[in-house]
Amino acid sequence: MRPILVLVLGFLAALLCSNATCAQGRGTNRDPAKPAPCSVSGMVVQRADSVPLKSATIRLESVDDHTQTFSATTDVGGRFEVTGIEPGRYRLRVIHNGFVTVEYGQRSTSDPGAVLALSQGQDLKDLLFRLVPSGVIGGRIQNEDGDPLPWVRVSALREAFSRGRRRLINEVTVVTDDHGEYRLFGLRPGRYLINAAYRPGQRLDPTEEDDLEAEKSGYVPTYYPGTTDATKAIAITVKTGEEIPSADFLLEPTTVYSIRGHVSVLGMRRSTEGVVLMLEPRTTGWAWGSQTRQSLVDKSEGAFEIPNVLPGAYSLVATWMGEGRRYQARQSVDLGGADADNLQLVLTPGSNVNGQVVWDGKASLEKGNVLAVMARSVNTNAISNAQAPVAPNGSFTLRELPDGTYQLFLLGQTQDCYLKSLRFAGMEASGDEFNVIRGTQATLEVTISTRGARVQGSVTDVDGLALSGVFVVLVPDGERRSEFHLFKQQTTDPYGRFDMRGIAPGDYTLFSWEHVDQNAWQDPEFLKEFEGKGESVSLQEGEGKSVQLTAIRTASQEQQKP
Repeated sequence: MRPILVLVLGFLAALLCSNATCAQGRGTNRDPAKPAPCSVSGMVVQRADSVPLKSATIRLESVDDHTQTFSATTDVGGRFEVTGIEPGRYRLRVIHNGFVTVEYGQRSTSDPGAVLALSQGQDLKDLLFRLVPSGVIGGRIQNEDGDPLPWVRVSALREAFSRGRRRLINEVTVVTDDHGEYRLFGLRPGRYLINAAYRPGQRLDPTEEDDLEAEKSGYVPTYYPGTTDATKAIAITVKTGEEIPSADFLLEPTTVYSIRGHVSVLGMRRSTEGVVLMLEPRTTGWAWGSQTRQSLVDKSEGAFEIPNVLPGAYSLVATWMGEGRRYQARQSVDLGGADADNLQLVLTPGSNVNGQVVWDGKASLEKGNVLAVMARSVNTNAISNAQAPVAPNGSFTLRELPDGTYQLFLLGQTQDCYLKSLRFAGMEASGDEFNVIRGTQATLEVTISTRGARVQGSVTDVDGLALSGVFVVLVPDGERRSEFHLFKQQTTDPYGRFDMRGIAPGDYTLFSWEHVDQNAWQDPEFLKEFEGKGESVSLQEGEGKSVQLTAIRTASQEQQKP
């Protein structure tokens, strides 16, 4: 019987070992609390001829945690595989020198992409990205005598929208070489304004300052083909992979003026080193300058000079951070036919704004989050933001806010919440904005409702095909269109679906376009063309509705004619 017993025991041991091996292969030894990782694989090629692209970077960035990224590069055959990805929502981008960066779900290079949602253990295969070569604008900058100008900062600017206003954002900046030549590369298809800024005064010797002060002409930022007014500039349209080599223009001295004065910090006798001056046109809000040039500031006396300024209406903002506090001064400057002299800017600490959050309904926070409020300045490009956590009793303090108008943001609440009301100094505020005036003791009262409305649905083109990666926008009707926090936007997923939550009650219109610039819908002039082409929807608190949209046919920037 002994041999038979040994044989049976050996068989059982082998069976247990086999089962353990199988279990290990299935991943049962993996930490059960940690979700199974995901993977993404595919190929990157050139759009024109489908030639594989080596050394392209594939980068996934978490939508919910921007510090979490996963990446890989393509091999000689253009193939890639990103492994070990945690389940979640991601933006997937493909980057390669000489080509326009593309995003997963993107329909054209100027459109938004779609969020890639990866479920536990998902292995997404056979993705194909077709990259198009980027464009180039080149040219030569000369002075009034036809001589080349080196060290000119040349920028390609695109038009964008923010809170109902058009503005210019910088796409690429380069510096001219010793021949006065520049080359703006890496441009995606679209329309650009070219701006050139030359400041020869930065290289003058101290002995030449008197001559500079006496000079009433100078170089100012100029737009192609040779105007100081952005509204009169000629836009250059760049097509896919196009190189425009001869965008030449002259920089000529024009009548300019200087702004001079002194800065000081209230209650302090110390160096004004570190004070930042910013001069902004009051009509546009576009920043004219940034940090004050050291050669024009006397650190001990606090003297400053901003030369080569065109006539106009400006706001001069001075900011200084010291001893854990933020100081700021703001003054209007109107330049006509003379310099602005003897300006006195006294920087004072900002005001502390106390507040109270009241929940309409049971407090509702995202898992692991703490409720916070943030105030962001809407009337200056200077840094004037503040953020504060909300205590369990609902109280908070926004510290060191300079005088001005601020937009309120809520952070940490669940998607179904919305800002129900905002009161400051006992008065109902306009939308999500409130005004801070130094010396005024006022409380900010914030009411958050947990019963926001919800709209979900899908978007198709005129042929009934689902559209991925297009904007869906909920626009408030009537006078509420000036309350920008009521606007809701989202991009459709890979199946053309959308789901908007946390909507304030009221009447709205849902729009979707095949191609549209982000936030263009906040501009009333833009919306005029599309009135009557959206879907009206009226929502009560906590109500949910489903809407099927047909996207308005529009051309992408690649398809638009110059």
